[in-house]
Amino acid sequence: MSIPVNPEPGPEPGSIPFPEPGNIPQTPPLDEPAPPIREPDPDILPDETPLPNPDENPEPAKIV
Repeated sequence: MSIPVNPEPGPEPGSIPFPEPGNIPQTPPLDEPAPPIREPDPDILPDETPLPNPDENPEPAKIV
């Protein structure tokens, strides 16, 4: 009893085939350059709201 041999090996069932070497699609170049990164505005301050400190108020908040 002989085992049938596939003359052309193909991809495994359910596998994603890789592109042929030299045939890999390239990302096209962008038409315009990326905008420059903006520096933070010194007039706009970051949110400096202090977080509640559980050590200062050890009692849990009471729901009314």
